Amino acid sequence: MTFNDSEKFIAWLSCRLNKPLPGFEAQSKMIIKSEASKRANIPKEARESAVMLLLYPQGGELFTTMIERSSDGGVHSGQIAFPGGKREESDADLIATALREANEEVNFKREQAELLGFLSPIYIPVSYFKVQTVVMASGEAPELRASEWEVASILEVPLLRLFEHKVITSVQPSLNPTLKWKVPAYQTEGGHIIWGATAMILSELEALWREWLIL
Repeated sequence: MTFNDSEKFIAWLSCRLNKPLPGFEAQSKMIIKSEASKRANIPKEARESAVMLLLYPQGGELFTTMIERSSDGGVHSGQIAFPGGKREESDADLIATALREANEEVNFKREQAELLGFLSPIYIPVSYFKVQTVVMASGEAPELRASEWEVASILEVPLLRLFEHKVITSVQPSLNPTLKWKVPAYQTEGGHIIWGATAMILSELEALWREWLIL
């Protein structure tokens, strides 16, 4: 995808996000079948959270920013994710949550991007979170800095290459490292494995990208 194609896709996506989305049908392509029933219906009492999915052109390709979480022993310790976290009482809405968390984790500034819209919510049973993906776009790669406490590294990921690199691999949940699950995942060119809720988010975005391709 060239720079101009990236701009065209982002412009199309801004409109497309206001229409019915691929939703769980697309998301569930990146989870094991036994997980589908647990994730299909989001409990009304689930805790609210939000992540920021930032799109930007770089070197003629479409990129997004992801983080490698610090190995802190938490539920999502060491995993690859989008910047984000739980909603605080002080957050006006979930957009505010995503922006606040992105600022805390990677020093993202609101003026660096524009809001495009939202993907479908994701439910994470292990942490009882309903995750809203806030989609943002920037004309160039943002200047970011990783939080010393929360983020091990910042990843700049070329999306279309990522969409073409899916694997079935074994992962170990951080809360029970004696377990091993075989899961569908995306793999970055640097060897990072993206699975679980983050892979579900990417799968819905990939479905939208493939829809745009056939227009």
